[in-house]
Amino acid sequence: MAFSFKKIFSGLSETTPARSSMAVGIDIGGSSVKVVELEDIERAVALRTYGELQLGPYEGKPLGEIITLTEQHRVEAVTDVLREAGVKGRSGALAMPLSSSFVTVITLPVMQNTTDSLAARVPVEARKYVPLPLSEVTLDWTEIPAPPTANNMHEIMLAAVENNALEEYRSLLMNIGMTSQPAEIEVFSLIRSTWRQSDTTLAIIDIGARGAKLYLVRQGNLERLHRVGQGGQEITKRVSQTLGIPFEAAEDIKRSYDRAEEKGAEIYKVTTTVLESPLSEFRRLIEQYEARSNTPLGRIVLGGGVFAGPYMLEFAQDRLGRPVELANPFSKVAYPAFLEDTLRQIGPSFGVALGAALRAFQ
Repeated sequence: MAFSFKKIFSGLSETTPARSSMAVGIDIGGSSVKVVELEDIERAVALRTYGELQLGPYEGKPLGEIITLTEQHRVEAVTDVLREAGVKGRSGALAMPLSSSFVTVITLPVMQNTTDSLAARVPVEARKYVPLPLSEVTLDWTEIPAPPTANNMHEIMLAAVENNALEEYRSLLMNIGMTSQPAEIEVFSLIRSTWRQSDTTLAIIDIGARGAKLYLVRQGNLERLHRVGQGGQEITKRVSQTLGIPFEAAEDIKRSYDRAEEKGAEIYKVTTTVLESPLSEFRRLIEQYEARSNTPLGRIVLGGGVFAGPYMLEFAQDRLGRPVELANPFSKVAYPAFLEDTLRQIGPSFGVALGAALRAFQ
């Protein structure tokens, strides 16, 4: 299954690293950094350790606030979470954030009786879509396998990553003393940790601190990607304003409340008001995709820290008008039975980090 493209995502290392007995996935989000370490034990991939660290304090901001780390603080934060989690492996895979990437689907007509190849045509067409000069990005693409209804058109998944971002992450891995596994854009890590062999089509709704994203996947290939700009930080801001409490207190209380109580009812109202728009938009896009492809979607999986909050599963199911499930990325690996409840609870937040680590074993 093609979860990433060869050029961009082999770009942090000049040589292809050998398969390691341990691999670390690193996900630097808007408000926290997460790591997952996996190891190969007798041909089974097992969880060795995991960890998460809030980034706000590194820039003098409250927990949960979206920040932009300086290079020094980025190195400090990743070093700290690796140490606190007890990570031992030195082979690291970084998931590149969508904020430093560009991913879209373009269509090109099938050319008859011509020697022009897709390899020559795609970069020319890409100039119309990529919002930066092509000299400032690393560009790659892959052709999406045509569904039965396709008619004389190539569908191309186009991806570009800012060269500056690639250099920053290359420098980060060097500064923390890790050998780099190939990097990839976060969406492909998330698909890897979510996709099942039994899936034909899949929708992933990922709502984190920065915003909401919808990924539509067929046969393991990303076909559509949509982004909406409201996420967990907006919920925290509104809870803070509504209850008249500090941002950090609002970040904490939104994760555990009883909507039968007056304060809990207010938190629930604020949370669902923020999520109403992206979920309604995603429902429209899913229905549009099903009509276009003449194929009903299989599973709808919810990922991201927002869905770790109370009542979110049932609210999303109601707004989407169909069954949904919480992401459970740790089901891809072996782990001690006593961690079952904990890993299910935190699972929606760790899909990207686990998927990045898992790549080393595929």
